[in-house]
Amino acid sequence: MASRVNLKSKKTKVRMVGKVATSIRFRFLSGEEVATDLITLIANKIHEKPEDVAWFIEVKAVMDKLGTGEFSKNAKPEPLKTSKSVRELMDEVRKSYKKFKRIEAKMKKAGLV
Repeated sequence: MASRVNLKSKKTKVRMVGKVATSIRFRFLSGEEVATDLITLIANKIHEKPEDVAWFIEVKAVMDKLGTGEFSKNAKPEPLKTSKSVRELMDEVRKSYKKFKRIEAKMKKAGLV
Protein backbone atom coordinates (compact mmCIF):
# COMPACT_ATOMS: atom_id res chain seq x y z
CA MET A 1 0.00 0.00 0.00
CA ALA A 2 1.47 3.33 -1.03
CA SER A 3 1.90 5.97 1.62
CA ARG A 4 -0.22 9.05 1.24
CA VAL A 5 0.78 12.59 2.02
CA ASN A 6 -1.76 14.70 3.83
CA LEU A 7 -1.53 17.98 1.92
CA LYS A 8 -3.86 19.65 4.39
CA SER A 9 -1.43 19.04 7.24
CA LYS A 10 0.39 22.16 8.40
CA LYS A 11 3.56 20.16 8.99
CA THR A 12 3.57 18.91 5.38
CA LYS A 13 2.98 22.41 4.02
CA VAL A 14 5.81 23.85 6.09
CA ARG A 15 8.22 21.16 4.87
CA MET A 16 7.26 21.62 1.23
CA VAL A 17 7.54 25.41 1.42
CA GLY A 18 10.90 25.11 3.18
CA LYS A 19 12.29 22.80 0.49
CA VAL A 20 11.11 25.03 -2.34
CA ALA A 21 12.39 28.18 -0.62
CA THR A 22 15.79 26.58 -0.07
CA SER A 23 16.14 25.51 -3.69
CA ILE A 24 15.07 28.94 -4.93
CA ARG A 25 17.41 30.70 -2.52
CA PHE A 26 20.43 28.70 -3.71
CA ARG A 27 19.75 29.69 -7.32
CA PHE A 28 20.24 33.40 -6.66
CA LEU A 29 23.11 33.41 -4.16
CA SER A 30 26.79 33.96 -4.89
CA GLY A 31 29.29 31.17 -4.39
CA GLU A 32 30.42 32.44 -1.00
CA GLU A 33 26.85 32.72 0.28
CA VAL A 34 26.05 29.21 -0.93
CA ALA A 35 29.17 27.84 0.78
CA THR A 36 28.23 29.61 4.00
CA ASP A 37 24.68 28.26 3.83
CA LEU A 38 25.91 24.73 3.10
CA ILE A 39 28.33 24.82 6.01
CA THR A 40 25.53 26.06 8.26
CA LEU A 41 23.18 23.31 7.05
CA ILE A 42 25.86 20.65 7.60
CA ALA A 43 26.57 22.03 11.08
CA ASN A 44 22.89 21.89 11.97
CA LYS A 45 22.62 18.35 10.61
CA ILE A 46 25.51 17.01 12.72
CA HIS A 47 24.89 19.32 15.73
CA GLU A 48 28.21 21.17 15.56
CA LYS A 49 29.17 24.83 15.27
CA PRO A 50 29.52 26.17 11.70
CA GLU A 51 33.05 27.39 12.45
CA ASP A 52 34.02 23.87 13.54
CA VAL A 53 32.66 22.42 10.28
CA ALA A 54 34.58 25.04 8.27
CA TRP A 55 37.72 24.20 10.28
CA PHE A 56 37.21 20.49 9.58
CA ILE A 57 36.88 21.12 5.83
CA GLU A 58 40.08 23.20 5.80
CA VAL A 59 42.05 20.61 7.79
CA LYS A 60 40.73 17.79 5.59
CA ALA A 61 41.88 19.68 2.47
CA VAL A 62 45.37 20.17 3.93
CA MET A 63 45.56 16.49 4.90
CA ASP A 64 44.57 15.45 1.37
CA LYS A 65 47.31 17.68 -0.07
CA LEU A 66 49.83 16.16 2.34
CA GLY A 67 48.79 12.69 1.19
CA THR A 68 49.47 13.53 -2.46
CA GLY A 69 52.87 15.06 -1.66
CA GLU A 70 51.93 18.51 -2.92
CA PHE A 71 53.33 20.22 0.17
CA SER A 72 56.51 18.15 0.37
CA LYS A 73 57.73 19.44 -3.02
CA ASN A 74 57.83 23.06 -1.90
CA ALA A 75 58.38 22.54 1.82
CA LYS A 76 60.97 24.69 3.54
CA PRO A 77 61.42 23.87 7.22
CA GLU A 78 61.16 26.90 9.48
CA PRO A 79 61.88 27.09 13.19
CA LEU A 80 58.85 27.39 15.45
CA LYS A 81 58.48 30.82 17.00
CA THR A 82 56.32 30.15 20.02
CA SER A 83 56.57 30.69 23.74
CA LYS A 84 54.52 27.57 24.54
CA SER A 85 56.02 24.48 26.06
CA VAL A 86 56.02 21.15 24.28
CA ARG A 87 53.40 19.87 26.73
CA GLU A 88 51.03 22.77 25.90
CA LEU A 89 51.54 22.21 22.18
CA MET A 90 50.85 18.48 22.55
CA ASP A 91 47.67 19.22 24.53
CA GLU A 92 46.46 21.53 21.74
CA VAL A 93 47.26 18.90 19.11
CA ARG A 94 45.47 16.21 21.13
CA LYS A 95 42.33 18.39 21.48
CA SER A 96 42.35 19.25 17.78
CA TYR A 97 42.78 15.59 16.83
CA LYS A 98 39.85 14.53 19.03
CA LYS A 99 37.72 17.33 17.58
CA PHE A 100 38.66 16.29 14.03
CA LYS A 101 37.81 12.64 14.65
CA ARG A 102 34.52 13.55 16.38
CA ILE A 103 33.37 15.71 13.46
CA GLU A 104 34.60 13.14 10.93
CA ALA A 105 32.59 10.39 12.66
CA LYS A 106 29.44 12.53 12.68
CA MET A 107 29.86 13.43 9.02
CA LYS A 108 30.41 9.77 8.09
CA LYS A 109 27.29 8.82 10.01
CA ALA A 110 25.35 11.49 8.10
CA GLY A 111 26.84 10.25 4.81
CA LEU A 112 28.74 13.46 4.07
CA VAL A 113 32.33 12.13 4.05
